[in-house]
Amino acid sequence: MADSNADKFISADGHVQEPANLWVERMDRRFRDRAPRIVTKTSAWGKHEEFDAFQIDGLNSVDFIDTIATMANEKAAGKPIQGHSHNRIADVRPGAADPIARLADQDLDNIRAEVIYPNCGMYILAAPDVEYRRECIRVYNDFLAEFCAAAPQRLVGVGILPIGGPIQWAVEEAARIAKMNLKSVLLPADTPNRPWWDPYYVPLWEALCDLGLPLAFHNTATEQFLSPAEKAAGISLAMRVGNYAIVETKIGNQMRSLTCLLGSAVPQRYPGLQFVIAEGGIGWVAPVIRLMDHWWEDHHHYMEPRLDQPPSFYCHRQFWFTFEDDRAGLLTRELLNVERLMWGSDYPHTEGTFPGSRQRVEKDFAGLPDDERRLITADNAARLYGI
Repeated sequence: MADSNADKFISADGHVQEPANLWVERMDRRFRDRAPRIVTKTSAWGKHEEFDAFQIDGLNSVDFIDTIATMANEKAAGKPIQGHSHNRIADVRPGAADPIARLADQDLDNIRAEVIYPNCGMYILAAPDVEYRRECIRVYNDFLAEFCAAAPQRLVGVGILPIGGPIQWAVEEAARIAKMNLKSVLLPADTPNRPWWDPYYVPLWEALCDLGLPLAFHNTATEQFLSPAEKAAGISLAMRVGNYAIVETKIGNQMRSLTCLLGSAVPQRYPGLQFVIAEGGIGWVAPVIRLMDHWWEDHHHYMEPRLDQPPSFYCHRQFWFTFEDDRAGLLTRELLNVERLMWGSDYPHTEGTFPGSRQRVEKDFAGLPDDERRLITADNAARLYGI
């Protein structure tokens, strides 16, 4: 009998929409008056309609709930996306928030399993109060484990780690994440206060190696993305989305994650540690790695931290990259490690491929060998996450 999953995809990048009342109901009582929550605002453009935003204590609100999960309904219906001046949390596509509806949308889009990242929860990494941040993360990870438990082989969760406080917090949470059957962990894509080679992180690197958990860095999951300083500088989030500067965030964060990690010598010192650079595309990877190798060839005898091998060696051995639509990147695959590339639908984001993943894959992979297509659209993720 033929395997019904033989031609189905594994999406290495999807997102869950957290319940609006998640943190208000579940956080320790000493934090509940400041708990992350949905707030209603009035747009300053168009018809001045009401819309929902996500508020985290100490940060600017996330004013684009629509681009996270509500516009997916318009895209799925084949309608033009109309903007974000009126969307409400109640309009979120059911599969973004409900695991049973999510499985139905997977079936609709030829997906047999999906790696699940946060939606609003990513921005908790920027909360300035580290104890508050830790409690928000605990609540999210509990929720995610419950969500994924509905179908553990199809909903593959990525838990969040708290850093900024004692590193033991992150070590303990990593152990808890593994115990809850989540399959990977997420750290901020920037670390402005401590470089990755700082001794502070050593207990965490050792713990992740022991636990066998891949370490992910997702674009916009940073410590600075929603900081009040950004607003003071006159860079509003709505303007960034409107003028395409959000693209710089999606790619720039991931470039920094890759180059800083490679330059830190952490991959060299911990060869068993696997790193995932999520939702940044792959077309930029080959030229960036070549530039790093060129620099290493001339300067590695005196640079610190010292790398015994060129950066590309560690990149090909330990780094995995996800993309949703990158024909140009696929054409550079001979310069990369094809066994470390992973396609993802980015459901339910509007820049993702739902509900047209079959068509997108067919177009982007045209002319590529079938075995490479199979690796990138399913087998690589299956191997990394034990699916």
